Amino acid sequence: MSAESGLVAGSRPAVTAPPELSGWAGAATAIHAIQQMTTPMVLNLDIEGHAITIDFAYNAFAGDLPLADLPAYPRTVLVETRTQDLDAAPEIELPGRSLDSLLWLIGYHAFGDEPAPWLVEGHRYRLRRWPSLGELSLSLDQVRMTAMLGNAFATSAELAAAAHTPPADARRLVNGFSTVGILRRSAGAPPLVEAVPDAGEPHPATGLFSRLREKWGR
Repeated sequence: MSAESGLVAGSRPAVTAPPELSGWAGAATAIHAIQQMTTPMVLNLDIEGHAITIDFAYNAFAGDLPLADLPAYPRTVLVETRTQDLDAAPEIELPGRSLDSLLWLIGYHAFGDEPAPWLVEGHRYRLRRWPSLGELSLSLDQVRMTAMLGNAFATSAELAAAAHTPPADARRLVNGFSTVGILRRSAGAPPLVEAVPDAGEPHPATGLFSRLREKWGR
């Protein structure tokens, strides 16, 4: 185990993170590395004594702590990874809790106001699919930016400008969806331009925004 990163190597393939990463940053980096693998993996998190088990084969996790009670900036997050034996019984009781909410929350807090280190500067990002964030309470600005990302490619700066939110908030949001693993990347997509609808015509994202508010009970 690295005292700085809190990473514990389980059975190979091992997931490692730079030693300067701590707290949620180490967990997010391990999650991103696992998502690049073809080998099914299980990840155990110990967040200041609270245990969470993530089963990537079933896109689910188990843990008794409500996500609202997870610390935004934990002092220690211990991470243990191991390969999943698909012939064995699942390590969590299925269907488990939807993984999107947990991964988004980890990514949102992992790197402060800076972009995740694997995001490419200048590239634009768009949602591959709608996230399942039923365990979270998103702000109206976050719902609005999510709707925009579902409708077009954007950098975090363009997203912030279009939604009239601080750039750091948009970077955190993009970090969250990147940690969930549901962003498409483009080097050639056109810039996101805040549309000014004609009188009587709805903004293209209005319908998406309304549906997301209804979906998440906002």
